[in-house]
Amino acid sequence: MSTISCNVDCDELGSNAERGEEIGIGIVGGGLAGLALALALQERNIPCHVFETHPPSMSADTSSIVGIGLNGITALEGIKLGLTTALPQAGAYCTKVKLATLIDTEVSDCSVQEIVPGELMILTWKSLHRVLDSFVSRSRISFSHRLLAYKPCKQGGVEAYFKCPKEGTEDHRIKVVACKLLIGADGIWSAVRKQMVGDAPRYLKMRTWSALVHDPHLKLFDELEKGEFIMQTEKRTVTTFATSNAGDYTLWSLRKMDPTGEMANSVLEERTTRGRHGCKQRALQQLDGIELWDDLRKIIEATGEEIITERKIMDRLPLNKWSDADGHVLLIGDAAHAQFVGPGQGAMSAFEDVHQLSLLLEVASGSSFSEESIQYAVKRFEELRIPRTKKMQEYASYSTMIPEFQPEWSQHLTAEDRLKVNEEYRKWIPAYPNKQQGDPDSIYFQ
Repeated sequence: MSTISCNVDCDELGSNAERGEEIGIGIVGGGLAGLALALALQERNIPCHVFETHPPSMSADTSSIVGIGLNGITALEGIKLGLTTALPQAGAYCTKVKLATLIDTEVSDCSVQEIVPGELMILTWKSLHRVLDSFVSRSRISFSHRLLAYKPCKQGGVEAYFKCPKEGTEDHRIKVVACKLLIGADGIWSAVRKQMVGDAPRYLKMRTWSALVHDPHLKLFDELEKGEFIMQTEKRTVTTFATSNAGDYTLWSLRKMDPTGEMANSVLEERTTRGRHGCKQRALQQLDGIELWDDLRKIIEATGEEIITERKIMDRLPLNKWSDADGHVLLIGDAAHAQFVGPGQGAMSAFEDVHQLSLLLEVASGSSFSEESIQYAVKRFEELRIPRTKKMQEYASYSTMIPEFQPEWSQHLTAEDRLKVNEEYRKWIPAYPNKQQGDPDSIYFQ
Protein backbone atom coordinates (compact mmCIF):
# COMPACT_ATOMS: atom_id res chain seq x y z
CA MET A 1 0.00 0.00 0.00
CA SER A 2 1.56 3.27 -1.03
CA THR A 3 1.27 6.26 1.20
CA ILE A 4 -1.81 8.36 0.40
CA SER A 5 -0.99 12.02 0.25
CA CYS A 6 -2.47 13.99 3.12
CA ASN A 7 -3.47 17.60 3.45
CA VAL A 8 -0.22 18.38 5.25
CA ASP A 9 3.00 19.22 3.37
CA CYS A 10 5.68 17.26 5.23
CA ASP A 11 8.51 19.17 3.53
CA GLU A 12 7.04 22.46 4.66
CA LEU A 13 6.53 21.07 8.17
CA GLY A 14 10.10 19.81 8.22
CA SER A 15 11.52 23.23 7.47
CA ASN A 16 9.95 24.60 10.67
CA ALA A 17 10.18 21.49 12.83
CA GLU A 18 12.25 20.64 15.84
CA ARG A 19 13.82 17.24 15.52
CA GLY A 20 13.31 14.84 18.40
CA GLU A 21 15.47 11.86 19.16
CA GLU A 22 15.17 8.76 17.00
CA ILE A 23 13.16 5.94 18.54
CA GLY A 24 12.58 2.30 17.77
CA ILE A 25 8.80 1.96 18.00
CA GLY A 26 6.53 5.02 17.93
CA ILE A 27 2.98 4.45 19.18
CA VAL A 28 0.29 6.97 18.19
CA GLY A 29 -2.47 6.92 20.80
CA GLY A 30 -2.45 6.32 24.54
CA GLY A 31 -5.75 4.49 24.87
CA LEU A 32 -6.12 0.82 25.82
CA ALA A 33 -4.32 -0.54 22.74
CA GLY A 34 -1.50 2.00 22.86
CA LEU A 35 -0.79 1.58 26.58
CA ALA A 36 -1.05 -2.21 26.35
CA LEU A 37 1.49 -2.24 23.51
CA ALA A 38 3.84 0.08 25.42
CA LEU A 39 3.59 -2.25 28.42
CA ALA A 40 4.19 -5.37 26.31
CA LEU A 41 7.28 -3.84 24.71
CA GLN A 42 8.53 -2.49 28.03
CA GLU A 43 8.31 -6.03 29.43
CA ARG A 44 10.50 -7.20 26.56
CA ASN A 45 13.02 -4.33 26.90
CA ILE A 46 12.11 -2.96 23.47
CA PRO A 47 12.50 0.82 23.07
CA CYS A 48 9.17 2.51 22.37
CA HIS A 49 7.37 5.78 22.97
CA VAL A 50 3.66 6.71 23.15
CA PHE A 51 2.38 9.96 21.67
CA GLU A 52 -1.02 10.88 23.11
CA THR A 53 -3.19 13.72 21.80
CA HIS A 54 -4.72 14.71 25.15
CA PRO A 55 -2.85 16.41 27.98
CA PRO A 56 -2.49 14.23 31.11
CA SER A 57 -5.27 16.15 32.89
CA MET A 58 -7.71 15.41 30.08
CA SER A 59 -7.10 11.74 29.31
CA ALA A 60 -10.02 10.16 27.49
CA ASP A 61 -12.89 8.67 29.47
CA THR A 62 -15.34 6.77 27.31
CA SER A 63 -18.00 6.38 30.05
CA SER A 64 -18.22 2.71 29.14
CA ILE A 65 -17.35 -0.71 30.48
CA VAL A 66 -15.14 -3.46 29.12
CA GLY A 67 -15.85 -7.17 29.48
CA ILE A 68 -12.71 -9.29 29.59
CA GLY A 69 -13.36 -12.90 28.60
CA LEU A 70 -11.01 -15.84 28.25
CA ASN A 71 -9.35 -14.59 25.06
CA GLY A 72 -8.73 -11.22 26.72
CA ILE A 73 -7.33 -12.86 29.84
CA THR A 74 -4.96 -14.97 27.72
CA ALA A 75 -3.81 -11.95 25.71
CA LEU A 76 -3.29 -9.75 28.78
CA GLU A 77 -1.29 -12.45 30.52
CA GLY A 78 0.83 -12.70 27.38
CA ILE A 79 1.38 -8.95 27.51
CA LYS A 80 2.53 -9.02 31.13
CA LEU A 81 2.52 -12.13 33.30
CA GLY A 82 0.26 -11.60 36.31
CA LEU A 83 -1.43 -8.52 34.84
CA THR A 84 -4.96 -9.87 35.23
CA THR A 85 -4.53 -10.30 38.99
CA ALA A 86 -4.74 -6.49 39.27
CA LEU A 87 -8.03 -6.27 37.36
CA PRO A 88 -10.71 -7.75 39.69
CA GLN A 89 -9.91 -5.11 42.32
CA ALA A 90 -10.78 -2.45 39.72
CA GLY A 91 -14.07 -4.05 38.67
CA ALA A 92 -16.03 -7.24 39.27
CA TYR A 93 -16.33 -10.78 37.99
CA CYS A 94 -19.48 -11.23 35.93
CA THR A 95 -21.86 -13.70 37.57
CA LYS A 96 -24.83 -13.83 35.21
CA VAL A 97 -26.39 -12.32 32.11
CA LYS A 98 -30.15 -11.72 31.98
CA LEU A 99 -31.90 -11.08 28.67
CA ALA A 100 -35.54 -10.14 28.17
CA THR A 101 -37.64 -9.26 25.11
CA LEU A 102 -40.79 -7.16 25.34
CA ILE A 103 -43.58 -7.02 22.75
CA ASP A 104 -46.24 -4.41 23.50
CA THR A 105 -46.92 -4.86 27.22
CA GLU A 106 -45.84 -8.49 27.49
CA VAL A 107 -42.47 -10.08 28.27
CA SER A 108 -42.28 -12.62 25.42
CA ASP A 109 -38.88 -14.13 26.12
CA CYS A 110 -36.56 -14.20 29.12
CA SER A 111 -33.31 -16.07 29.76
CA VAL A 112 -30.59 -16.18 32.41
CA GLN A 113 -27.06 -17.34 31.63
CA GLU A 114 -24.88 -18.22 34.60
CA ILE A 115 -21.23 -17.30 33.96
CA VAL A 116 -18.50 -19.74 34.99
CA PRO A 117 -16.62 -18.10 37.90
CA GLY A 118 -13.46 -16.33 36.75
CA GLU A 119 -14.25 -16.44 33.01
CA LEU A 120 -15.50 -12.86 32.56
CA MET A 121 -14.43 -9.65 34.28
CA ILE A 122 -16.28 -6.33 33.97
CA LEU A 123 -14.38 -3.06 34.42
CA THR A 124 -15.00 0.53 33.54
CA TRP A 125 -12.89 1.65 30.59
CA LYS A 126 -11.26 4.26 32.83
CA SER A 127 -10.34 1.69 35.50
CA LEU A 128 -8.77 -0.64 32.95
CA HIS A 129 -6.88 2.28 31.39
CA ARG A 130 -5.64 3.28 34.86
CA VAL A 131 -4.34 -0.25 35.55
CA LEU A 132 -2.39 -0.36 32.28
CA ASP A 133 -1.11 3.18 32.83
CA SER A 134 0.21 2.28 36.30
CA PHE A 135 2.69 -0.18 34.79
CA VAL A 136 4.05 1.98 31.96
CA SER A 137 7.05 4.19 32.66
CA ARG A 138 6.25 7.93 32.47
CA SER A 139 9.37 8.42 30.38
CA ARG A 140 7.72 6.42 27.60
CA ILE A 141 4.73 8.77 27.16
CA SER A 142 4.46 12.25 25.63
CA PHE A 143 1.10 14.01 26.08
CA SER A 144 -0.45 16.79 23.99
CA HIS A 145 1.14 15.39 20.82
CA ARG A 146 -1.24 15.35 17.83
CA LEU A 147 -0.08 13.49 14.75
CA LEU A 148 -0.20 15.64 11.62
CA ALA A 149 1.39 13.32 9.09
CA TYR A 150 4.08 10.73 8.46
CA LYS A 151 6.38 10.07 5.52
CA PRO A 152 8.82 7.28 4.65
CA CYS A 153 12.54 7.93 5.06
CA LYS A 154 14.93 7.09 2.22
CA GLN A 155 17.21 5.28 4.64
CA GLY A 156 14.29 3.23 6.06
CA GLY A 157 11.69 3.84 8.72
CA VAL A 158 9.40 6.86 8.82
CA GLU A 159 9.29 10.40 10.09
CA ALA A 160 6.24 11.33 12.15
CA TYR A 161 5.22 14.99 12.48
CA PHE A 162 3.47 16.06 15.68
CA LYS A 163 1.92 19.31 16.82
CA CYS A 164 2.75 19.85 20.49
CA PRO A 165 3.03 22.71 23.03
CA LYS A 166 6.09 24.93 23.11
CA GLU A 167 7.44 24.72 26.63
CA GLY A 168 6.78 27.76 28.79
CA THR A 169 4.38 29.37 26.30
CA GLU A 170 0.85 28.97 24.95
CA ASP A 171 2.24 28.54 21.44
CA HIS A 172 2.70 25.29 19.56
CA ARG A 173 5.59 23.78 17.70
CA ILE A 174 6.09 21.02 15.18
CA LYS A 175 8.23 18.09 16.25
CA VAL A 176 9.48 15.43 13.88
CA VAL A 177 10.38 12.00 15.23
CA ALA A 178 12.15 9.28 13.25
CA CYS A 179 10.83 5.77 13.96
CA LYS A 180 11.80 2.35 12.72
CA LEU A 181 8.13 1.42 13.07
CA LEU A 182 5.12 3.69 13.63
CA ILE A 183 2.05 2.05 15.17
CA GLY A 184 -1.39 3.61 14.71
CA ALA A 185 -3.21 2.72 17.93
CA ASP A 186 -5.27 5.88 17.80
CA GLY A 187 -8.78 4.48 17.74
CA ILE A 188 -11.73 4.59 15.39
CA TRP A 189 -10.96 8.19 14.29
CA SER A 190 -7.32 7.26 13.63
CA ALA A 191 -5.13 9.97 12.08
CA VAL A 192 -2.77 7.24 10.90
CA ARG A 193 -5.56 5.43 9.06
CA LYS A 194 -6.80 8.71 7.61
CA GLN A 195 -3.49 9.18 5.82
CA MET A 196 -2.97 5.51 5.05
CA VAL A 197 -6.44 4.66 3.70
CA GLY A 198 -8.45 7.87 3.57
CA ASP A 199 -11.78 6.34 4.62
CA ALA A 200 -14.08 7.36 7.48
CA PRO A 201 -15.98 5.42 10.16
CA ARG A 202 -19.33 3.97 9.09
CA TYR A 203 -22.51 4.98 10.92
CA LEU A 204 -24.48 1.88 11.89
CA LYS A 205 -27.79 3.74 12.18
CA MET A 206 -27.99 3.35 15.93
CA ARG A 207 -27.66 5.93 18.66
CA THR A 208 -26.92 5.43 22.32
CA TRP A 209 -27.19 7.35 25.54
CA SER A 210 -25.20 6.00 28.47
CA ALA A 211 -23.77 6.92 31.86
CA LEU A 212 -21.50 5.42 34.47
CA VAL A 213 -22.95 6.16 37.90
CA HIS A 214 -20.94 5.78 41.10
CA ASP A 215 -23.15 3.25 42.83
CA PRO A 216 -21.13 1.20 45.37
CA HIS A 217 -24.25 0.12 47.28
CA LEU A 218 -26.26 -0.84 44.18
CA LYS A 219 -29.08 1.62 44.84
CA LEU A 220 -29.65 2.75 41.25
CA PHE A 221 -31.49 -0.33 39.98
CA ASP A 222 -33.17 -2.71 42.43
CA GLU A 223 -32.92 -5.77 40.16
CA LEU A 224 -29.14 -5.47 39.60
CA GLU A 225 -26.61 -7.37 41.70
CA LYS A 226 -22.82 -7.13 41.72
CA GLY A 227 -21.31 -8.46 38.51
CA GLU A 228 -24.65 -8.80 36.71
CA PHE A 229 -25.55 -7.68 33.21
CA ILE A 230 -29.22 -7.14 32.34
CA MET A 231 -30.51 -6.30 28.86
CA GLN A 232 -34.10 -5.61 27.86
CA THR A 233 -35.25 -5.13 24.26
CA GLU A 234 -38.60 -3.69 23.19
CA LYS A 235 -39.18 -5.17 19.74
CA ARG A 236 -41.93 -2.86 18.51
CA THR A 237 -39.76 0.27 18.71
CA VAL A 238 -36.39 -1.54 18.45
CA THR A 239 -35.18 0.00 21.69
CA THR A 240 -32.65 -1.72 23.97
CA PHE A 241 -31.81 -0.81 27.55
CA ALA A 242 -28.88 -2.44 29.35
CA THR A 243 -27.60 -2.14 32.91
CA SER A 244 -24.41 -3.63 34.25
CA ASN A 245 -22.42 -3.58 37.47
CA ALA A 246 -18.65 -3.10 37.39
CA GLY A 247 -17.72 -2.99 41.05
CA ASP A 248 -18.41 0.48 42.42
CA TYR A 249 -20.07 1.66 39.21
CA THR A 250 -23.34 0.93 37.48
CA LEU A 251 -23.57 1.49 33.74
CA TRP A 252 -26.85 2.10 31.99
CA SER A 253 -27.05 2.28 28.23
CA LEU A 254 -30.01 3.04 25.99
CA ARG A 255 -29.79 2.14 22.29
CA LYS A 256 -32.27 3.18 19.61
CA MET A 257 -32.37 2.33 15.92
CA ASP A 258 -32.15 5.30 13.55
CA PRO A 259 -33.04 3.77 10.16
CA THR A 260 -33.29 7.10 8.30
CA GLY A 261 -30.33 8.74 10.03
CA GLU A 262 -32.55 11.70 10.89
CA MET A 263 -32.01 11.57 14.66
CA ALA A 264 -28.23 11.50 14.36
CA ASN A 265 -28.05 14.30 11.84
CA SER A 266 -30.37 16.58 13.81
CA VAL A 267 -28.78 16.53 17.27
CA LEU A 268 -25.36 14.93 17.24
CA GLU A 269 -21.92 15.98 16.21
CA GLU A 270 -19.83 13.35 14.44
CA ARG A 271 -18.04 12.23 17.58
CA THR A 272 -19.12 11.30 21.08
CA THR A 273 -20.41 14.13 23.26
CA ARG A 274 -20.82 14.14 27.03
CA GLY A 275 -23.11 16.34 29.10
CA ARG A 276 -24.55 18.06 26.06
CA HIS A 277 -27.53 20.26 26.88
CA GLY A 278 -30.78 18.34 26.50
CA CYS A 279 -29.19 14.87 26.30
CA LYS A 280 -31.14 13.63 29.33
CA GLN A 281 -34.47 14.72 27.86
CA ARG A 282 -33.57 13.18 24.50
CA ALA A 283 -32.82 9.87 26.25
CA LEU A 284 -36.12 9.93 28.13
CA GLN A 285 -38.01 10.65 24.90
CA GLN A 286 -36.83 7.30 23.49
CA LEU A 287 -38.87 5.53 26.19
CA ASP A 288 -42.15 7.22 25.24
CA GLY A 289 -44.83 4.67 24.49
CA ILE A 290 -42.93 1.73 26.03
CA GLU A 291 -44.83 0.07 28.85
CA LEU A 292 -43.20 -1.72 31.81
CA TRP A 293 -40.10 0.50 31.69
CA ASP A 294 -40.94 2.91 34.51
CA ASP A 295 -37.98 1.61 36.52
CA LEU A 296 -35.65 2.41 33.62
CA ARG A 297 -37.07 5.91 33.34
CA LYS A 298 -36.23 6.40 37.02
CA ILE A 299 -32.62 5.37 36.38
CA ILE A 300 -32.20 8.05 33.72
CA GLU A 301 -34.04 10.64 35.81
CA ALA A 302 -31.70 9.91 38.75
CA THR A 303 -28.62 10.53 36.58
CA GLY A 304 -27.01 13.95 36.31
CA GLU A 305 -27.05 15.27 32.75
CA GLU A 306 -23.37 16.18 32.97
CA ILE A 307 -22.32 12.50 32.94
CA ILE A 308 -24.66 11.29 30.19
CA THR A 309 -22.90 10.47 26.94
CA GLU A 310 -24.54 10.57 23.50
CA ARG A 311 -22.92 8.82 20.58
CA LYS A 312 -23.52 7.41 17.18
CA ILE A 313 -22.57 3.75 16.97
CA MET A 314 -19.85 3.43 14.36
CA ASP A 315 -17.57 0.76 12.97
CA ARG A 316 -14.82 0.43 10.36
CA LEU A 317 -14.97 -1.62 7.18
CA PRO A 318 -12.45 -4.48 7.03
CA LEU A 319 -9.12 -3.88 5.31
CA ASN A 320 -6.97 -6.35 3.38
CA LYS A 321 -3.82 -4.60 4.54
CA TRP A 322 -2.98 -2.73 7.75
CA SER A 323 0.52 -1.54 6.81
CA ASP A 324 2.09 1.26 4.80
CA ALA A 325 5.52 2.69 3.94
CA ASP A 326 7.02 -0.74 3.14
CA GLY A 327 5.95 -2.16 6.48
CA HIS A 328 7.14 0.75 8.64
CA VAL A 329 3.63 1.96 9.54
CA LEU A 330 1.03 -0.40 11.01
CA LEU A 331 -2.53 -0.14 12.35
CA ILE A 332 -3.80 -2.06 15.39
CA GLY A 333 -6.97 -2.11 17.50
CA ASP A 334 -9.94 0.07 16.55
CA ALA A 335 -7.81 1.94 14.02
CA ALA A 336 -7.60 -1.32 12.07
CA HIS A 337 -10.86 -3.10 12.87
CA ALA A 338 -13.37 -1.13 14.97
CA GLN A 339 -16.54 -3.20 15.21
CA PHE A 340 -20.11 -3.03 16.50
CA VAL A 341 -20.13 -3.21 20.29
CA GLY A 342 -22.77 -5.94 20.49
CA PRO A 343 -20.46 -8.98 20.69
CA GLY A 344 -18.16 -7.12 23.11
CA GLN A 345 -14.87 -7.93 21.37
CA GLY A 346 -13.48 -4.46 20.59
CA ALA A 347 -10.97 -4.24 23.44
CA MET A 348 -10.33 -7.98 23.43
CA SER A 349 -9.34 -8.03 19.76
CA ALA A 350 -7.02 -5.07 20.42
CA PHE A 351 -5.31 -6.96 23.26
CA GLU A 352 -4.91 -9.95 20.95
CA ASP A 353 -3.24 -7.63 18.41
CA VAL A 354 -0.86 -6.34 21.06
CA HIS A 355 0.02 -9.83 22.30
CA GLN A 356 0.82 -11.17 18.83
CA LEU A 357 2.68 -8.05 17.68
CA SER A 358 4.84 -7.91 20.80
CA LEU A 359 5.89 -11.54 20.30
CA LEU A 360 6.89 -10.82 16.71
CA LEU A 361 8.71 -7.60 17.60
CA GLU A 362 10.60 -9.44 20.31
CA VAL A 363 12.04 -11.68 17.59
CA ALA A 364 12.76 -8.66 15.37
CA SER A 365 14.59 -6.93 18.21
CA GLY A 366 17.08 -9.80 18.23
CA SER A 367 18.07 -8.62 14.74
CA SER A 368 18.35 -5.00 15.96
CA PHE A 369 15.20 -4.17 13.98
CA SER A 370 16.77 -4.57 10.59
CA GLU A 371 14.64 -3.68 7.57
CA GLU A 372 14.08 -7.35 6.87
CA SER A 373 13.13 -8.24 10.45
CA ILE A 374 10.57 -5.42 10.70
CA GLN A 375 9.03 -6.24 7.33
CA TYR A 376 8.78 -9.91 8.28
CA ALA A 377 7.19 -9.11 11.66
CA VAL A 378 4.59 -6.82 10.06
CA LYS A 379 3.80 -9.27 7.26
CA ARG A 380 3.41 -12.18 9.68
CA PHE A 381 1.27 -10.05 12.00
CA GLU A 382 -1.11 -9.26 9.15
CA GLU A 383 -1.27 -12.93 8.15
CA LEU A 384 -2.24 -13.90 11.71
CA ARG A 385 -4.59 -11.10 12.58
CA ILE A 386 -6.47 -9.92 9.49
CA PRO A 387 -8.35 -13.19 8.77
CA ARG A 388 -9.49 -13.44 12.40
CA THR A 389 -10.59 -9.83 12.81
CA LYS A 390 -12.39 -9.86 9.46
CA LYS A 391 -14.51 -12.73 10.74
CA MET A 392 -15.06 -10.87 14.01
CA GLN A 393 -16.07 -7.71 12.14
CA GLU A 394 -18.47 -9.65 9.92
CA TYR A 395 -20.08 -11.33 12.93
CA ALA A 396 -20.41 -7.96 14.64
CA SER A 397 -22.08 -6.51 11.53
CA TYR A 398 -24.33 -9.57 11.39
CA SER A 399 -25.33 -9.08 15.02
CA THR A 400 -26.69 -5.58 14.30
CA MET A 401 -29.59 -7.38 12.56
CA ILE A 402 -29.88 -4.38 10.23
CA PRO A 403 -30.34 -5.74 6.68
CA GLU A 404 -27.95 -3.36 4.91
CA PHE A 405 -25.08 -4.34 7.21
CA GLN A 406 -25.56 -8.10 6.97
CA PRO A 407 -22.68 -10.05 5.38
CA GLU A 408 -23.62 -12.02 2.28
CA TRP A 409 -23.28 -15.42 3.97
CA SER A 410 -25.98 -14.49 6.51
CA GLN A 411 -28.65 -13.32 4.05
CA HIS A 412 -30.75 -16.49 4.04
CA LEU A 413 -30.10 -18.10 7.41
CA THR A 414 -32.90 -19.98 9.13
CA ALA A 415 -33.55 -19.60 12.86
CA GLU A 416 -31.70 -22.88 13.39
CA ASP A 417 -28.77 -21.61 11.32
CA ARG A 418 -28.56 -18.47 13.45
CA LEU A 419 -28.31 -20.53 16.61
CA LYS A 420 -25.46 -22.45 14.99
CA VAL A 421 -23.65 -19.22 14.03
CA ASN A 422 -23.79 -17.93 17.59
CA GLU A 423 -22.74 -21.25 19.07
CA GLU A 424 -19.71 -21.55 16.77
CA TYR A 425 -18.63 -17.97 17.44
CA ARG A 426 -18.84 -18.44 21.23
CA LYS A 427 -16.75 -21.58 20.90
CA TRP A 428 -14.08 -20.15 18.59
CA ILE A 429 -13.37 -16.73 20.14
CA PRO A 430 -12.39 -17.83 23.69
CA ALA A 431 -10.03 -20.52 22.30
CA TYR A 432 -7.46 -17.82 21.37
CA PRO A 433 -4.60 -18.16 20.47
CA ASN A 434 -5.54 -21.53 18.95
CA LYS A 435 -7.00 -21.52 15.44
CA GLN A 436 -6.47 -17.77 15.14
CA GLN A 437 -7.17 -17.52 11.44
CA GLY A 438 -10.30 -19.63 11.60
CA ASP A 439 -11.82 -22.76 13.07
CA PRO A 440 -11.64 -25.65 10.58
CA ASP A 441 -14.32 -27.46 12.59
CA SER A 442 -16.75 -24.56 12.09
CA ILE A 443 -19.19 -23.98 9.25
CA TYR A 444 -19.27 -20.19 9.46
CA PHE A 445 -15.82 -19.32 10.88
CA GLN A 446 -13.46 -21.60 8.96
